[in-house]
Amino acid sequence: MSVAVVPNEPQRTMVIKLSEPVIAAHVPVKENWQSRLFHNSPLHCKAALKATEAVGALGTPETPETPEIPETSRTSKCQSWLQSRKWLLAAAVIVLILVAIICAVVATLLHRRGSDKKLPIKHPSGFAPFNEALKTNFPDPAILKHNGTWYAFATNNAAGVLHQPNNKTLADYGKSNVQLATSLNFNTWTLHNYTEDPLPTLGDWVASGYLNISEANATTPLDASATNPSSANEIPRSNVWAPDLLQRPSDGKFVLYYSATAASASRSHCVGAAVADLPQGPYSPLPTPFACPTELGGAIDPSPIVDVDGTIYVTYKIDGNNHGHGGICGNTVPPLVDTPILLQRFAEDAVTPVGSPFTILHRTSDDGPLVEAPALVRSDEGVYFLFFSSGCTRMPSYDLKYATSTKITGPYKRASRPLLMTGDWDLLAPGSVSVRRDESLWRMAFHARVMTPFGGVREMFTATLILNGTTVTFDWT
Repeated sequence: MSVAVVPNEPQRTMVIKLSEPVIAAHVPVKENWQSRLFHNSPLHCKAALKATEAVGALGTPETPETPEIPETSRTSKCQSWLQSRKWLLAAAVIVLILVAIICAVVATLLHRRGSDKKLPIKHPSGFAPFNEALKTNFPDPAILKHNGTWYAFATNNAAGVLHQPNNKTLADYGKSNVQLATSLNFNTWTLHNYTEDPLPTLGDWVASGYLNISEANATTPLDASATNPSSANEIPRSNVWAPDLLQRPSDGKFVLYYSATAASASRSHCVGAAVADLPQGPYSPLPTPFACPTELGGAIDPSPIVDVDGTIYVTYKIDGNNHGHGGICGNTVPPLVDTPILLQRFAEDAVTPVGSPFTILHRTSDDGPLVEAPALVRSDEGVYFLFFSSGCTRMPSYDLKYATSTKITGPYKRASRPLLMTGDWDLLAPGSVSVRRDESLWRMAFHARVMTPFGGVREMFTATLILNGTTVTFDWT
């Protein structure tokens, strides 16, 4: 008697074959997890194929109660199963290759050229070539590096907040003439409170008293009768804007330039200077401004540069739209007034003007109501880059542009497209830039509008630039 055990389908019938007489017995075999695992494995397929061949050689028993699955069906099923496993294996290999490629790309992006650099922040629209440095109202930032520490100075924190809720105010609201922040790596910044105001006192030419924030955009002369703030909604009438500074080559002291409301003209700013031994101050102000064209609307946004030959210049804006005929930022109702950017030469003390200022940039129709916030640097190739903003700081039209020249006095040729504008990486109204050299790198700070519980503030962002020929691009590394 010979016995052959043939694996059957789901109920696992054991077929016992006897040589004489032929007796077929169907014995159900109880399935367990091992048998199920074997049944769904390549070993099962191979065993089934061998068993099928053996059964074919001995002859097929009559099993009317439990019909056998045809040999061709069983063989086809196993072969199909094995073939599908091959395709799955090939797909897994392809996925592993793709994962390796993606990891290599990410590793490249994570590579930094210096210890003080990091991967750009994950912005709502994807990776952006800048960092969100300060999540507070820090308008018109100006940056300077000294002895390994970065310093950032800004307009007072009560200026230009849009849609501010009546029941919410910023920390130390309006208490500091100039805001100060510091960083050791240009990425992580610490905001200092009003007790560390770099400019605690202002020049004698600056307006005194306080005004309600709702009066800041008034069209009538402001009331300076108040001498102390009675509520969180009142700010100093001086309304200091857009400070910037340099280290004086002659003695190593620091000169801070700022614009503030003139006592002689309640709605016009003038530009003055202050001197200190340390970059963080405290600064001692000069008694008189060096630019105060109130008949033209005033002067704002001073920014210094020490040229390659040691000559000191300061650029600033004539605030013509302050005397405009109305509309957006006061200057979209004809006839529109000019808002030129001027360049003023200084003596080596960096506070005494030499000669008269001259215009290096005019507003054009593409700029909307104004141009402002100039910042001037010279590249290693001897090209002067004049960064500036146009549009209206309260509107999405505000942007960051630049123009270039081979001479500091111009003429300056504008780039074909703004460096930053609303919509770029989900930014809103970016502008008011400061650019400084950091060894072989060009560092930049700018502000952009961000909605917060305190209203629409202007946060500070930082980035690294590449100046190549007459072109500015962002350094993504």
